[in-house]
Amino acid sequence: MSKIAIISDSASTIPATLRNRYHIFQVNDPIIFGDEVYKETIDIQGLGQLVKMMKEKNMVASTSQPAPGDWEEALNAAKASGYDAALIIPISSGLSGAYQTAQAVASSYDGMTEVCAWDSKFAVMGSGMQAVMAAVMAENGRSMADILTSLETLRETFDVRFVVNDISHLQRTGRLSRGAALVGGLLNIKPILSMDIQGEGKIGAVGKARKMSGALKEIKIALNQYLTQVDFPVRAIVVDGNDPKLGDKWLKDLQAEYPTVKFERGELGAYIGVHTGDGAMGVLWARDWETLV
Repeated sequence: MSKIAIISDSASTIPATLRNRYHIFQVNDPIIFGDEVYKETIDIQGLGQLVKMMKEKNMVASTSQPAPGDWEEALNAAKASGYDAALIIPISSGLSGAYQTAQAVASSYDGMTEVCAWDSKFAVMGSGMQAVMAAVMAENGRSMADILTSLETLRETFDVRFVVNDISHLQRTGRLSRGAALVGGLLNIKPILSMDIQGEGKIGAVGKARKMSGALKEIKIALNQYLTQVDFPVRAIVVDGNDPKLGDKWLKDLQAEYPTVKFERGELGAYIGVHTGDGAMGVLWARDWETLV
């Protein structure tokens, strides 16, 4: 029976406690200031530090995908730790070329019996949740085929709504694929965004609100609609972009209104923060992955 390693990337924002508990290997995504390249979670610890650096440098950051050698290094580390198979789960192919590169590395790597790459079609703890489920299944001795089947089932149940203070960051980095006309040119408007997880895994505008409180109301409408259509337990994650107090407030509000949903907290890291800007908020939800392991 193969011992399967799970490899994620830092943009999936899996907390270190979970990574360590389930022995998830991580490739750190590059954040770029001019000619200088920094690694998320190593050189830049979070969105707050990124915002501070942009102010100090008086310039905006950009991102790139991990190099093929980064994935190979993670695979080598897994092999050295006794794993003979690996599953790479980076953020969505609609947001980064990481999946395509990981897939190419997986197909050519000859140091293990089996190496696969999975397109999460998501980011932050959306892709992170998939990696955690895969790691639990691997730890329980499930096969690669079983893990991929459960990942497909889980991915089909995902949805998300998030809100940014300034749409210009997504426009600047080319990550807004649709709905720009819905929010373009409007002052004091907070765009509400989603991802076409069942499509290309890209970001699009689906609504707008004038305040964060109004955005939360719109998110609740989407969550309500989802809950009326499913017959399985739901897990949801409230994520904040450098505003933990508001994130905690949203969590408390949602827990009180939806007692049957298992809520958790997460954050938008520096890499995704390059595209969302400071102060973004979001809620993602899916079938509770623990029902699929």
